[in-house]
Amino acid sequence: MSNKEYEYSEKIHATIINPYLSKDQFDVNCDLIKKYNIRNISTSLLYLKDLKESLFNFKVNIKTYISYPLSDLPSNCISDLIIFAKDHGANEIEYIPKFFLLSKKDEEGFANDIEKVSLSNLPITLIFNKERLKNKYFRRALDISLELGIKNFQFGDGFSSQISFINIKELMDLLNQTNSIKIVGGINNLSQVDQLFNAGVDCIGSSNFYEIFREIKSN
Repeated sequence: MSNKEYEYSEKIHATIINPYLSKDQFDVNCDLIKKYNIRNISTSLLYLKDLKESLFNFKVNIKTYISYPLSDLPSNCISDLIIFAKDHGANEIEYIPKFFLLSKKDEEGFANDIEKVSLSNLPITLIFNKERLKNKYFRRALDISLELGIKNFQFGDGFSSQISFINIKELMDLLNQTNSIKIVGGINNLSQVDQLFNAGVDCIGSSNFYEIFREIKSN
């Protein structure tokens, strides 16, 4: 394995969330994860049990989306779903905060919702889509999250184009070296991945991980 393959197997997170996957397609994804020694997976609650079984004895960190993509999970359901996720093999939680509460000037409710996720004692990544938020809500949401001690942030939710490098530079200025930045959305080739890592991004998520690693292998 080349140095690049080794490095990128940690930094490129395989995304498995397509609700229309067949079992055969799911098994192919698992085989590719093992083939390329991918160390991180982002997935939905649906696939947790099967991932745990398929990747038994394979060292991998499984992150599960909670309240994705609509941020419509009632706060009183969070604990039960996180317990379910932990019981079925999740090592981390990826969560979309309730930005709507900020537009209602309910900053306390916004913060309390994030704190409920924090009680799981699992590492948390908060998901932001800067393109879909007014800047004042984006900045306030980020400030509150940092005040709560959140370290890991995902920018992009897979429902818009790839984040611009101007926005990445702005994020670097707003965050610090103790924060981890993950970029998701529109990433499907090695050139894009290289540019993002060269810009200082810590990791990326893509459902096109096979195409990316195939390029790495061929270089």
